[in-house]
Amino acid sequence: MRHFSKKGKVSIVMCILLLLLAACANNSEGDNSISVKETDDVETKPIKLVFVSNDPVNNNRPGDVQDKVHEIIQEKLGVDLNAVLPATRDEVSQRINLMLSSGQQLDYFKTQMAKGLELYKNDAIVPLNDLLDQYGENLKKAIPADLWDKATVDGKIIGIPSIPQNTTPNVLQIRTDWLENLNLPMPKTIADYENVMDQFVNSDPDQNGKQDTYALNAGNGGTIEELERAFGPFFMEQGMEWWQDEQGRLLPPEMNPAYKDMMAKFMEWNNKGYIWPEMILSKRDSRVKAIANNKIGSVAGWYTSTIVGGLEVLVKSVPEANYVPILLEGSGINKLDKVPVDPSVVVITKSSSNPEAVMKFFDYAATREGFELTTLGIEGESYKKLPNELTEYIGEAKTDWNKAKYYYLYAPFTYVKFEGVPPWTMDSWLESQYRKVLDLTEQLPSFQAVDYNVVYDKSQWSSFSKLNDLDTYLLEQKVKVFLGEVPLSDWDTIITKWNEIGGGQMIEDRNAQFNAFKK
Repeated sequence: MRHFSKKGKVSIVMCILLLLLAACANNSEGDNSISVKETDDVETKPIKLVFVSNDPVNNNRPGDVQDKVHEIIQEKLGVDLNAVLPATRDEVSQRINLMLSSGQQLDYFKTQMAKGLELYKNDAIVPLNDLLDQYGENLKKAIPADLWDKATVDGKIIGIPSIPQNTTPNVLQIRTDWLENLNLPMPKTIADYENVMDQFVNSDPDQNGKQDTYALNAGNGGTIEELERAFGPFFMEQGMEWWQDEQGRLLPPEMNPAYKDMMAKFMEWNNKGYIWPEMILSKRDSRVKAIANNKIGSVAGWYTSTIVGGLEVLVKSVPEANYVPILLEGSGINKLDKVPVDPSVVVITKSSSNPEAVMKFFDYAATREGFELTTLGIEGESYKKLPNELTEYIGEAKTDWNKAKYYYLYAPFTYVKFEGVPPWTMDSWLESQYRKVLDLTEQLPSFQAVDYNVVYDKSQWSSFSKLNDLDTYLLEQKVKVFLGEVPLSDWDTIITKWNEIGGGQMIEDRNAQFNAFKK
């Protein structure tokens, strides 16, 4: 057997190493090697994230700008955003539920807090505390502390809460040009308003020589509940919020003695023909068209419900047409209800491929750069900034969001407030009207419900499974009473039955959490 000296062994090893290095150098551009570029491709492969668009019809604008927005986000953050687009807005929840139940990849989506709470209890979404601490610096600055509290359950933040643009959104708005046409002052009391209603119906406020106008309609929803929310503060001390009896017990507004007085007025106004007769059975498009056709003198409901497709169209033929929010003096608190915030939340699912990447994207979208990119698109291509901090779309339709080259598809949040930047930044009639009505409502006195700050965990209520049935039953009975199918004198009987089918338990559940919160 041949033996090698220690020095010889070292020489052989060195030779082998030199040969290997030479081989590597010679093959650095060969087909079988792992090139630097290939290694980079592996390291920088974008992370696929899937979300469901909550407004798939309006938000999807296929084209170069939308593609570029996707590319910029991918380059900046290394994420490949994939939008799931149901055929209609009504199908969004159905698609989310299907994807969750089937185990398909779904990284994040927007939902109501109640649904988010249910998903959290079922271990379907990720608590965000740690992710926010690590990657959510901008988010924590952008969203007020009280909203984080509203999105917190058992000390766990279950979703990114939405920021409301208006906390007093339910208002009564009246046509000021019709008041001028009839030489009527702005109504101050309910009695004044009833006089105006009569004139709006019988004295030709639109000056077309016909008796074809109506004094009142509901807003977007076209429901009794919209009338209640707008008029409740003029009849009850807590409006349509829960109130306390002499023992300090929380009770629903429908059990307030003054509720029947308000319902009696609705019925009276309906019988006199003051209320648009199609209100209950119409679809939103019909209610908006009635405004656009110069038929409606006042609207009770969401503060923007007079604008899109309604006043927006009407001012083209009646330039002086205008609605403004008002307060009336009645037996109630006579202030706008500062609605307890029940925020929608953007949640990250347990099936997310990379929750850290999702949170980094959310945090970017909470910066001004990220928010403008995900909502308006690319500056210089889809929009431009004006000196007054407003913006306009690039193209023939500079102010028409329907014709924008890009619109909100990749935006996880509807609104983020930045100092010095107004809400609805478009320099258009439509968005200026939004800003105007928002400013007017914010100037009116407001109140907070007695349980405004309470975060109710309804999933823990014994009545939880009955809540939808209770709401459905009560709404059905309200409609029947309003239409005269059931006499108002039966209201106490209706409430008794509501208590029996679960309402009484719901009152117990709500009071238990209310009392625990006060401690």
